[in-house]
Amino acid sequence: MPIEQNQVDNTKEQVKELYKNGIYYRELVAGKAPEIVVENLDLSFDGKTLFTDLNFTLSCGDKVTIVGENGSGKTTFLKLLSGFEEYPYSGSIEIEGRLGFLPQHFEEVDGDDLAINLVLRSLCDYEVDHFLESGLEPFSHEWLQELSSLGGHEIFKQSSLIGLGDEILKRPFKSLSGGEKTKSLLCALSILEPDFILLDEPTNHLDKKGIEWLESFLKRYTGGVIIVTHDRSLINSVSSMISELSPHSKRFAHFRGGYKNYLEEEDKKRRRLIEQRRFQDKELKKLKSKVQQAQSKVRARIIRSGSDRDKLSYDNREQRAQKGTTGLVNLLTEKAEYLNESLVEVIPERLQLSFDFDELPAFSFLLGITVEGISKSYEKLLFSNLSFTLIKGERLVIQGPNGCGKTTLNQILLGLTEPDHGTVSISGNAVVGYLDQEQENLPLDKSPLKLLEEDNSINASKQTAIRNLRDFGIYKWHDLKSPLKELSVGCRRKAQLCQIIMRKCSILVLDEPTNHIDFPSLEVIEDALLTFPGIIIATTHDRYFTEKVATRVIDLSSYSSE
Repeated sequence: MPIEQNQVDNTKEQVKELYKNGIYYRELVAGKAPEIVVENLDLSFDGKTLFTDLNFTLSCGDKVTIVGENGSGKTTFLKLLSGFEEYPYSGSIEIEGRLGFLPQHFEEVDGDDLAINLVLRSLCDYEVDHFLESGLEPFSHEWLQELSSLGGHEIFKQSSLIGLGDEILKRPFKSLSGGEKTKSLLCALSILEPDFILLDEPTNHLDKKGIEWLESFLKRYTGGVIIVTHDRSLINSVSSMISELSPHSKRFAHFRGGYKNYLEEEDKKRRRLIEQRRFQDKELKKLKSKVQQAQSKVRARIIRSGSDRDKLSYDNREQRAQKGTTGLVNLLTEKAEYLNESLVEVIPERLQLSFDFDELPAFSFLLGITVEGISKSYEKLLFSNLSFTLIKGERLVIQGPNGCGKTTLNQILLGLTEPDHGTVSISGNAVVGYLDQEQENLPLDKSPLKLLEEDNSINASKQTAIRNLRDFGIYKWHDLKSPLKELSVGCRRKAQLCQIIMRKCSILVLDEPTNHIDFPSLEVIEDALLTFPGIIIATTHDRYFTEKVATRVIDLSSYSSE
C-alpha cells in the first residue's frame, strides 16, 4: 500500500513513541503477502542528492546487505523505510507487513528504566504493557510467575543465549555498555519477530558471543532482512545479496553472494560495462560521421544546365535523389540519437585512497611498551595481573566480552586512568594516538579542514589538510567544509584517523577501528596498517580484521578471575 502523507504522519506519531523503547516498529497490513517495494525514488535534502530513480524490492526470506561509501545514504534509506525520519521524496514506497528497525544509537531511550523493562516494552504487546503497570517488584516471585504466564521464559532464554545475565537486566539501561544495550534490544527484536528486520551496524558494539548469536538468529530467521554492516564475516554467513548504493548513479547495483563474490562481480561488471561503452562510443562516432557525409551530399548537389526538357527531367531525378539522401540523413540521425540515449553508465573506478606511512619519521628502534601486572576494579574486578610487552612492528588485538574492561585498559595505556596495581611504561620517545570508539573528544562543530588546520601539533596549511583528507577518502568539498556533526559517522572516523596519523604518532591505540568505515576504505586501511612502522594496539570484535592484521591476540576475559 502506498504511504500517503497523512499515513506517514499517523505512523510517525505512533513510531516516535515506540522508538523511545529502542526499536522502531510499524504495522502496515492489508492482507497481502509481506513485501517491500520501492520504485523510482528520488530524494534530496540540504543541497545533496542521495537517490535518483532508485528501485528496491524485498520479500520474506531475502537477506540483503546494503553497502556503499560513507555518506552515500545507507542509513537514510533505512530511516525512510522505517518511518524513523520524514523526508520529502518522490516516487513510491509500498510496504506490506510488520517492520522492526534497530538504529545505531538509542539516545531517546529512557535510560533510568531497568533494562528488563525496556526489553518488555519493546515487545509492543498490550498484555505485557499492562503487566508492567502492575507495580510488582521486578524479579520477585510474583513478578516472575506473572511474566511466565505471558511467555516470559522465551525472554530469559534468548537473553542467556546472547550473553545477558539477570544481573545486567536488573541494571538501569543507561548504565549498560554499548554492546549490552544492543544485545537487550536485539533480544526484544528476536522475540517480536516482525516480517521485516532492518539493522543499522548491529555488530559495532557486540562481543564475540553476541555476534555469534546474531549470526545464528539471522540464518534461521524466515522473514526479510536489510542490514547495513561492515562485518564481512557476518555478510558471508548470512546475506543472500549485496546491494551497493552508488554515490555516482544514486541507485542500487545488486550482487548475489557474499563479500568476496561481490568484490569480484563488481569488478567484472565494471570491465564489461567499459567494453560495452567503448563499442557504443565507437558506433556512435561512425554514425555521426555518416550523418555528416550524407548532409554534405545534400548541400553539394548542384543543378546542371540543359534544355528545358532535359532540365525538367534532371530536376525530377535530382529531387528523388535529394529526398533519398535526406531520408538517409534522418535515419542515421535517429539511430545516433537512440544510441546516445541508451549509452550504458560505467561504474567509476573506486577512489584510490593513499593511506600510507611513507612520510612518517623513522621511529626509534628502542620503541616499546611494557605492561606489567596491572589490575583494575570498579564495582567488580575487570582484569588482574595483565602483562605484555610490545616492540616496534607488532600489532596486538585485544578481545573479550562486553563489560570486561577493554576501554578501561585503553584509558590506562593512554595514562588517563590509573591501574589499581601494576605499571605501564613506554620507551623510545613515543607519541601515542588514540582512535576512540564513541568520538567523545571530537569537536563536532569543526569541519575536517578546521580539525587539522587548528591542531597545534600538526599546524597544517589548508592545501596540506585538503590533500591528506582526500588521501583518507574525504574528497567532496561539501564533506571537507561541513561541520563534523553533519557528516556520516564514517566520515568522522576517517577525519580522526587522518588527524592521528598527521600527528606522527608512533603508537596507535585503536578502539574498534573498522566501525562505520566503508568497504573500499577498510581494505586500504587494513593493508596500510600492515606496514605501520610503529606499534598498534587495537580493540576489536571484527574477525576479518583480526585474522588479517594481528600479530598477537589477547582475550581479556582470561584475566578476570579473582
